[in-house]
Amino acid sequence: SPASAPAMFSRSASVFSAAVLFIFATSSSMALSSSSPPPRPGWLLPTRPEPRHVGAPPPDAAGTAGVPLDARRLVGMSRVGSAAVSPDGSLAAFEVREYNFEVKKFDEQLWLMDLRVAEKASPEDLRAKKHLTQLTAGSAHGWTSANTPAWSPCGRFVAFLSDRPTGTGPPKSCVWITPATVPGGARLLAAFPLPVGDLTWPHGTAGGLVVAASVYVEPGAPPADPMGDTAARDAVLADADGKLGGLDAVLFRRLPVREWDRWLDGKMKHPFFVRVSVGTDGQYRADGGEAVDILRGVPTAVPSGAFGGSGDWALSSTGAVAFSARPPVAEDEAWTTNRHIYLLERVPDGTHGDGGGGDGGAAALLGRCLTADNPGYDTAPVFSPDGRRLAWLTTARPAHESDPVGIRIHDLATNVTRTLLAPGTDWDHSPDSLSWSSDGSRLLFTADVRSRRALCCIDAQEGGAVTVLRADSSSELHGEFADERRLLTSVQSLVAPTELYSQAATPGGDPPRQLTHFNTDRVAATALGRPEEFTYVGAGGEEVQAWLVRPAGFTEEDEAAAAAGNGKKFPLAVLYHGGPQGSSGDDWHYRWNLQFYASAGFAVLAPNFHGSTGFGHDFCKAISGNWEVGGTDVIAGVRAALDAHPWLDAGRVAGLGASYGGYVSNWLNGHAPPGMFAALVCHCGTFDLRSSYYATEELFFMETEFGGPAFGDDARQPDSTYNQYTPSAKVREWKTPTLVIHGARDYRLVESEGLSTFTALQRQGVPSELLYLPGENHHCLNLQNSMVWHETVERWIKQWTPVKDK
Repeated sequence: SPASAPAMFSRSASVFSAAVLFIFATSSSMALSSSSPPPRPGWLLPTRPEPRHVGAPPPDAAGTAGVPLDARRLVGMSRVGSAAVSPDGSLAAFEVREYNFEVKKFDEQLWLMDLRVAEKASPEDLRAKKHLTQLTAGSAHGWTSANTPAWSPCGRFVAFLSDRPTGTGPPKSCVWITPATVPGGARLLAAFPLPVGDLTWPHGTAGGLVVAASVYVEPGAPPADPMGDTAARDAVLADADGKLGGLDAVLFRRLPVREWDRWLDGKMKHPFFVRVSVGTDGQYRADGGEAVDILRGVPTAVPSGAFGGSGDWALSSTGAVAFSARPPVAEDEAWTTNRHIYLLERVPDGTHGDGGGGDGGAAALLGRCLTADNPGYDTAPVFSPDGRRLAWLTTARPAHESDPVGIRIHDLATNVTRTLLAPGTDWDHSPDSLSWSSDGSRLLFTADVRSRRALCCIDAQEGGAVTVLRADSSSELHGEFADERRLLTSVQSLVAPTELYSQAATPGGDPPRQLTHFNTDRVAATALGRPEEFTYVGAGGEEVQAWLVRPAGFTEEDEAAAAAGNGKKFPLAVLYHGGPQGSSGDDWHYRWNLQFYASAGFAVLAPNFHGSTGFGHDFCKAISGNWEVGGTDVIAGVRAALDAHPWLDAGRVAGLGASYGGYVSNWLNGHAPPGMFAALVCHCGTFDLRSSYYATEELFFMETEFGGPAFGDDARQPDSTYNQYTPSAKVREWKTPTLVIHGARDYRLVESEGLSTFTALQRQGVPSELLYLPGENHHCLNLQNSMVWHETVERWIKQWTPVKDK
């Protein structure tokens, strides 16, 4: 998954109840490596690991040069998040998260940047934060949250979400507001019966803000107060007084039953409109009355899916509403990706319908469907500044999450929809975000281009060629300023975490300028490797790009000496990404950071095999129905790297991957040349394709990748893709020591896949360990668990790639 993937949930439990490491030794493991864990009482029993430096202070930002990027230092990096530019373009509010190792929580902070000062400030003043003011910090309010900044229409206030106490009821996320010029002056703006998220404050005639909340949706007329009704029902189900006696049975009558990391429960996220007005004292106040459900009880989710957000809806300057949603209670919901764009002329007045249970009720309540002719995924609606046009991202096929993406525009006056960028034909890459320029002349977006998130634009009237504004790193756009001449962006790379930058709005302008330096000193003091693009010949004789990162401290002089046969050799960590339609990018990752392994003394190879995004649509499509091509490209990449660089030790190669990358680890265990890999790591990987199909919550993905359902006539043939490419078919040939990692709340690739992998290894006497994460999903998100994860992985690959005696 890309770095821009969001945290699905958080856990308050300590590490002692968060991670369990099962370590089993076999006779073969004791015979194969003298570095195996020594026998000790109870060492075959499960253990509960903790980070190596429990309670230690965070890394010193001014530390000595060459400090390794270990798990603690990686977690301790400041995380610059989303930013919002004020209406007049003079200021920006943005998020920063700092992890506190004693409290074991993030200190969520909001900062204010004076963009006018920043543009003129010297590099020294920028590093000294003279253009910055801290607005608020969660650590000052009981370590509560502070995120999602949104500007008031007048530009004098910043609204944000926080779960700080309100004085009534248990803490939950509400909307707070602070004067932009008075740090610490926040007050409650709007509280709700439920926690809310995805705050937006549209600046137009609607006169209010929008938040999302999960509410019960059922046939028939919805309650007048959906949030209050949901809170009351949840209180009954919580059974605090024990009246239910432990009753918690759930009956399902259709698919899906799960989504990402949660069981479906009759609730769906809906956007709620809250009217806000300005008093005679100039202060904003939420008007009385209940928040209005924009979907009016219709059983569909907005935001949609596990990764949906406020980008799934938009309000125009004239008060119109657009949103991306599934057709309500569609029978094929579990095996299609279909989303439509719906348009309402105005925010509903609070009059609720019948929830879609009446004659055409859902269609009437959702408004006009602009994409009824498209069975694919239509999302990210954005109105032009004048409210006359609506643009969105579109794909053509109904069951493919990695279909080429295009852009469509609808004219609200003429009711005509046209294609601005045809998916798959007009451009060989796919936009993954969308926003209008302030004058409405261009659409700005980002796209994966050769494993970098490039910043691009296209003429909003004529279409035509896409202009790439920046492609030397990975960018995210936040807004325009300086009379629309500059763009505020976030930028990250393989050698630096995210910071805010100023970027020219048109080609040929001044070079990008770094505006924040939250990690500059810390990165300068950290031992990092030198990254470069490495290309080689892969499947079908086609070029494959990879990232090759030198071990930290391995200089160009050292490399020249090693090439002449006078230097040491280094082990090689091979990281293959998930997806499979994804990429190993030029970015700073907090789960699969290439520099973590380089800092630990490994050279790192990260192949972008066939199926990777950013190298053209045909290259991306090449893996569907041919899942072994990722593994064969990895093998070719290892051979090419070993041939090109004599300082790499062919006897000390470790392979690591998650999701599809975990599949690759299991596939390599049965297909790689004997002895090519000394160790493997399989995080949330596939053991058997057929069993994965019947357990996953993403049926459409499996049916697209493998040509249909696992019970189909084609799938039953001996040479079917389900049989041909499943790792379990070669399980008798597994010999390579493997660390298996799996989260119990992974419903994409369920935990039985990890348990099956571990069982197959253990039963055949192959050295193996299982790191089991009861509270994690497809990713490892809890930072205490993350440190255990990194330290366990590092220990495992070092154990099997020791320096050999001469």
